[in-house]
Amino acid sequence: MSTAIPGFVQQGRDNLVRNVRGMWDGMRPRDYIRIVVVVGAYLLLRPYLLKYAAKIQAKEHAKHAFDPSKPSSNSKISPNQLRDGHCTEIDENEQSEAEGNGIANGADWGKKTRKRQRRADMKAIEDEERRKLQMEGEKDDQDIMQYLVDYEEGKDGW
Repeated sequence: MSTAIPGFVQQGRDNLVRNVRGMWDGMRPRDYIRIVVVVGAYLLLRPYLLKYAAKIQAKEHAKHAFDPSKPSSNSKISPNQLRDGHCTEIDENEQSEAEGNGIANGADWGKKTRKRQRRADMKAIEDEERRKLQMEGEKDDQDIMQYLVDYEEGKDGW
């Protein structure tokens, strides 16, 4: 058993050497030309074949990108999906669109709290922007005031 594996390796090497030497010995000029044509055609056509394959792969990927097993944004979530843990994430755009309909189901728990928190966040952002604008306005006024000349009636201001 210990000599079986090295014996197979040795036999494979011997067969390879013998076949490669025998292949080149029996070749005619027509066979050499055939090999050159095949290799040249492969080298010339390979980039075009790769581009074609990439285009086909992109089409297949786009076709399989839509998964009919996943619910669309317009479909409602069934109770079975909630129980089994197959609930999908709802992004903010879909969430804000769905808030106006007034229909509640199991997936809408905490909807009022989310709306309230979103309103509070928006108000805080607006207040911060208003405060920054006010501070910038005061700073601009101070910069302008240093260049202004006090003008008095009857005196030459220059």
